[in-house]
Amino acid sequence: MDDLVKEVIPLLQYLIPGFLSAWIFYSLTAFKRPDTFGQIVQALIFTFVVQGAVLAVRSLCLWVGSKGLSIGQWDARAETAWASAFSLMLGLLACYLATGDKLHAWLRKRNVTKQSSYPSEWFCAFAQYARFITLHLNDERRVLGWPVEWPRESVSGHFVMQYPRWLNDDGQPASYGAEFLLIDSANVKWVEFSPTSEGSACRLPEHHNPCQNI
Repeated sequence: MDDLVKEVIPLLQYLIPGFLSAWIFYSLTAFKRPDTFGQIVQALIFTFVVQGAVLAVRSLCLWVGSKGLSIGQWDARAETAWASAFSLMLGLLACYLATGDKLHAWLRKRNVTKQSSYPSEWFCAFAQYARFITLHLNDERRVLGWPVEWPRESVSGHFVMQYPRWLNDDGQPASYGAEFLLIDSANVKWVEFSPTSEGSACRLPEHHNPCQNI
């Protein structure tokens, strides 16, 4: 047992930068955490990138030192500090690329992929189209409003609707006193995205940023 612990602990220490990057990524994005095996695989990938960056910095420091410019001693503490810094930057970079669809958009323009960086088509629709939506409920009622927040998947979570308006049978919005309305996604049959020219009955204040939740 002691021999197993001695073998596992160094491996975990080696994977800590990758686990840190993965933790940052899943804490700041809507992606679901994979199972244990999947998390280990992702930690290995992140660790490979981090260790490669650390190796590049180490080589650069040794090259600078060979030119007679001493910038300090490269030891275990320096390596740990650089690994921690790179794991933090890698996690934040992964969040930036996934949340903004920057990398996938660039690749789509070059016909490399047709996929987006968002975790699902459901989340992609809300992230890409900032506009009023109409929720069709199971009891045949409809509510129009601005989705301040939405569930990351259709099977669970809640909608936070700002300036909600219940729609009558003729499609006209009825007055409603609340500023926000919380609706369980389990009560929603489907979601209708309004054209950008519609929604005038629920005009937003000028200071409201329609992309604040993206």
